[in-house]
Amino acid sequence: MSRHALLVGAPDTRDLVLQQSLARFGYTDVLYAATLMDAVDRYGRTPIELLVLALDEVEDASLAAIDRTVWRDHDVRVIATGPAADPRLMLRAMRSGMQEFLVRPISETECASALERLQRRLQSGDARGDVYAVYSAKGGVGVSTVAVNLGCALTTLQPSARVAIADMEVPGGDASILLDVRPKYTIRDIAKKLERLDGELLKSVMTPTTDRMWLLAGPDDLEDDALIDQRAVNATIAQLQSTYDYTLLDCEHRLNDRTLAALDASDRILLLTELQVPAMRSAQRSLGVFRRLGYPKGKVAIVVNRYRSRDVVSMEEAAEVFKEDVFFCLPNDYKTVSEASTSGVPVEHKDPTSPIGLAYRQLAQRIAGGTLPFGSASASSSATGPGPRSRLRELFVRKRT
Repeated sequence: MSRHALLVGAPDTRDLVLQQSLARFGYTDVLYAATLMDAVDRYGRTPIELLVLALDEVEDASLAAIDRTVWRDHDVRVIATGPAADPRLMLRAMRSGMQEFLVRPISETECASALERLQRRLQSGDARGDVYAVYSAKGGVGVSTVAVNLGCALTTLQPSARVAIADMEVPGGDASILLDVRPKYTIRDIAKKLERLDGELLKSVMTPTTDRMWLLAGPDDLEDDALIDQRAVNATIAQLQSTYDYTLLDCEHRLNDRTLAALDASDRILLLTELQVPAMRSAQRSLGVFRRLGYPKGKVAIVVNRYRSRDVVSMEEAAEVFKEDVFFCLPNDYKTVSEASTSGVPVEHKDPTSPIGLAYRQLAQRIAGGTLPFGSASASSSATGPGPRSRLRELFVRKRT
């Protein structure tokens, strides 16, 4: 997804607040044109989604010309700017079909509100982001770590994408620690104002983390368990889906109504496990629950974390236990992951060339529709021969009496 914004006017109209706000809303490619006629020429060579125009510098004849060439294309949004809230200038903007008017110098709040309104109009149709739930019924297998690092990898692979990490743990999980942020607000603040939930409220409670990635933190108090119910989760995910290109749900391990709401609403569930008996048994039980819930084939993807080629259980044996193939393997790169977690940065920022850094990018591209090969180099050769098959059958298969 590519978003281009074209700013038209003299250099003093190129407001820094405007440029920063555009970047926050996914307009990563900002172009400039000194005059409106230069903008017409630029539009003919580059697809433009948003035009920001210093209206006080434009003559009526030029305005009519660009109206014929650009504004009748409904995919182009237009924001007019002026040196003051002049009623005549604002009326001119409305008559010319411009959707928003901002006074220079531009206020960050007003600019964000205008961009939010434009985005809501754009998304009023079927536009929606993808939601991925990272889940394991067993703690300690790295759900928060995978959610955070996969989200960061998505921003690397798709520079124009806006990514949200939603910590669904109550009380809050480790996402904020892994990203070294101290959120002022959490999903609790949404649950308390659920009837007023819209893009503005959501944006106000999100915590910026890395470039183009935001965190919706979980609450710290166990008393919020009753407040954040299934209804709050459903409404929050729907708003995230309409605002962000990708949302990663860092799910809690309890399979309660709140977790089921998150899993139901997700486009895909990344069921996290390790090739060790306790984690595999937990994943096997979860798969059984998902089948009884009627989830369609392909909604659940098994992801093996901390994979080592010397694991006792082979990939074939894991597939036999789960009754479906493993979707992806993340290698056991303890040093890199530990250093990144201690530093409070994603692996992509700590060591992007590491095996685990490469694996996260491969997983991101695979779930986003890419064509990279299965897993990392080590994971792709994971079938290392037979393991203790009889012992596995004894542990995982119920004998009929």
